[in-house]
Amino acid sequence: MKRQIAIISCLLLLPYPVSAIETQTKTTKLLTQTSQRCKLQPADPENGIYSDPQLRTIAKQITVRVRDKERGASGTIFARKGNSYLVVTNSHVVRRINNINIITADGQKYAAKILPNTNFDKFDLAIVKFTSNKEYCLPSEIADRIASFDINLETPVMAAGYAVSEDKLVLTTGKVQQIISQPSLKDGYEIGYTGDIQQGMSGGPIISSFGNFIGINGISSYPLSNSAYVYTNGKRPTNTEIQEFRKLSWGIPIKTVLAQVKPEILTAYNLPIPDIKQQIAEVPLTGWLGELEA
Repeated sequence: MKRQIAIISCLLLLPYPVSAIETQTKTTKLLTQTSQRCKLQPADPENGIYSDPQLRTIAKQITVRVRDKERGASGTIFARKGNSYLVVTNSHVVRRINNINIITADGQKYAAKILPNTNFDKFDLAIVKFTSNKEYCLPSEIADRIASFDINLETPVMAAGYAVSEDKLVLTTGKVQQIISQPSLKDGYEIGYTGDIQQGMSGGPIISSFGNFIGINGISSYPLSNSAYVYTNGKRPTNTEIQEFRKLSWGIPIKTVLAQVKPEILTAYNLPIPDIKQQIAEVPLTGWLGELEA
């Protein structure tokens, strides 16, 4: 018995492997550095407002390329679970891509797949998933604040994306000029803002001056066609309204994205379940049903 106690005591006194200590120290240091790099403090802490250079930094951290060998556009990293990352983009971006690749800000390329169990049939949205052992930044405090984000008129915003013409990240500043909801425009577009987005910037983030990721780009100003300017209930704006809409770029709110994802996926990725209801298109009643309705 004494011999067993002596052996156990000796084992307890053996030194902890130096390599394990070094690995743990490096991992902790890396996580700390990533946290410090990703979580910027607003330049105006009293009002919670970020400077344009800070907004550019945020945009560079979360904006990615979504592409194959021949074509592509942009996307926005917005969630992580372990080494699995979620990127939101537009369905019109991935619709034309056979093998989806994500290229992050550091130039790394990852194979990606469309996230299953999402309901984006009526929206110009898609979520793709890629895996990486690297630490990439997420939008600031998304899990705590995204469900209560309010988008107000005249809110200063920055839009980001990889423009095809310049083959680099392009950032434009502007202000929210229109908010259309219940019903929104078709495909989920609600946020109309100044600041011209270019081809290739679809799927990139719209970031408010408070550092909040409020939506993604999708429609540029003065498009070739007015087909996008139809409400989800099937009605069309007046010609005067359409001319005003054409002056603006348009985006889809991030709350709309989350509303179409199954709650169990949101929970797994530490994302909130937003309180949002999309209006269903009304079908006009005809005949005796219409008379009863009248």
